Amino acid sequence: MLIYNTSFHVEEQVLQQFLCFVKDDYFPAITQGMYLQNPRLLHLMNNVGDNLYGYAVMAEVPGDIVALKKWRKETGDALISSLQQKFGTKVVSFSTTMKVIKE
Repeated sequence: MLIYNTSFHVEEQVLQQFLCFVKDDYFPAITQGMYLQNPRLLHLMNNVGDNLYGYAVMAEVPGDIVALKKWRKETGDALISSLQQKFGTKVVSFSTTMKVIKE
């Protein structure tokens, strides 16, 4: 199984708007098309900087890397673009694909 994780560094002044965006826009888009499942929002406990908060959205990829690439092309890239348009540099993100080795 693959895990798709996107980490975010969020400036304090837009934190509540960001959390609403994740709930109202990001989570529904993740599960659209069934390429990703079981999304979770995580608060990163390490210090990411002054007046910055760290969050991650993690989801399972029930298919293979081809399915994930298809989701990114159909939905993911537009979702990140929407995030950048809405928040500019006040929210910075990066994504990582991980393979589960042992459960």
